[in-house]
Amino acid sequence: MKEVKRRELELLARVCKQNDIPLKLASQLIRSAEKLSYENVSQSVRTKEYQDLIDFHTKNS
Repeated sequence: MKEVKRRELELLARVCKQNDIPLKLASQLIRSAEKLSYENVSQSVRTKEYQDLIDFHTKNS
């Protein structure tokens, strides 16, 4: 299990570096997305929610 978490963190760090996003911001976005994910929400609604989260956190950082 620790190996999976380590790989996820490495992957997240790589993606953040490629997109010039702070790792802390990405971690916050993922936690927020996990809290707000709904089983019965369409993909377009979920995409809009993620975009709203990104906009919210980029304005606050």
